[in-house]
Amino acid sequence: MLKLPTLVQDVCTAVAIAGGRAWLVGGVVRDHLMGLPPKDFDIEVHGLPARQLLTVLKTMGSVNEIGRNFGVFKLVRGEVDCDISIPRKDSQTGTSHKDIIVEGDPFMGIEAAARRRDLTINAIALDPLTGEIADPFGGAKDIAAKRLNAVDPVTFAEDPLRALRVVQFSARFEFSISKQLSDLCTHANLQALPPERVWGELEKLLLMAPKPGRGWALLEQFKIIEKRLPELQALPIDPVITALNRAAIQRTKVSGLGRKLVLMLAVALHRADEAQATATLDRLNVHRSHNTPVRARVLEMLEHWATLSAAADDTTLRKLAEKTEVMLLAEVASAITDTDAPAKNLNRASQLGVATTPLPTLVHGRDLSTLGVEPGPEMGKLLRRVREAQLRGEFSDKASALHWLAHEPK
Repeated sequence: MLKLPTLVQDVCTAVAIAGGRAWLVGGVVRDHLMGLPPKDFDIEVHGLPARQLLTVLKTMGSVNEIGRNFGVFKLVRGEVDCDISIPRKDSQTGTSHKDIIVEGDPFMGIEAAARRRDLTINAIALDPLTGEIADPFGGAKDIAAKRLNAVDPVTFAEDPLRALRVVQFSARFEFSISKQLSDLCTHANLQALPPERVWGELEKLLLMAPKPGRGWALLEQFKIIEKRLPELQALPIDPVITALNRAAIQRTKVSGLGRKLVLMLAVALHRADEAQATATLDRLNVHRSHNTPVRARVLEMLEHWATLSAAADDTTLRKLAEKTEVMLLAEVASAITDTDAPAKNLNRASQLGVATTPLPTLVHGRDLSTLGVEPGPEMGKLLRRVREAQLRGEFSDKASALHWLAHEPK
């Protein structure tokens, strides 16, 4: 039995009292039938015009009129929210993703409403008040068979982003792809898609798929790498596929979505040189995400991971911590190399206290001022020398550092 938030139950009941019918649609129904916990609750209301639906919703909480003209609303009550809409149809008028006319029609019927969806597994509706399931395109059978099929080849092709959705769904759920759907994805015109939409689907692949290498292989099969990531086209793909699947196992040990994303993206790009990696990040418009400077961290990982692929001495590890996070770098190197060297280096870095942060600075400018050194180039030179000596392990506390500085040959 699908457990619903009280807000969702109240909406469905209020719609029924007003003379309409509320269906749960999309991912929540799919995940329920797959035995997965529901995340977002999307409600599609039939039988009530948008204005009447809005009147009902306003009695229940704060309403954000996302698309008032075609009946798309977000209802918020307390810390719970849900998306509510009337059925609508999209008409493509040009090649851009913005060249679409959207029309709401609460009386179009459940089958017509479901036809606009991408995949049969996403075209199932559930009436939470009666328990009735509407499945006009056989999505439940496809879930049971672990396969992906397009609802309608004509409507599927209207949004080329759906090819990328197929990639991440196939990898996330480990579903096969029908021949017809594979052909549709291969011929999708991806050029007009903005980078943010492309990256949104790739991010789901990297963060959510148990074997993201499966999705990376599909990117090549569907010519998505050729069309949207051309700098990677000539690079060997098999090592990336294997490394990504290893990285997904390590992903569970990495804290924070931003750091997980750095791990996965660095592994995905590890065969690229600096220019290729930078160009790819530019094409995807990847910068800061999940409170993490993803772009900068990924480029750091790509520059330094090889340092941990073989045994590194203490000085190397201390200096490496000045440039990047050794712990995350070790995860990247482990996924790429599949050897125990990165883990051994990380263990030693932890013993040295540099696994996650550099060594603390022992001597500052104010310390040198008390010794009579004036601010300026000479002070900067002395600070760099004492830091280098600290990284070599010549001392580990402030008193020893100052003693070294006083007696170190000039």
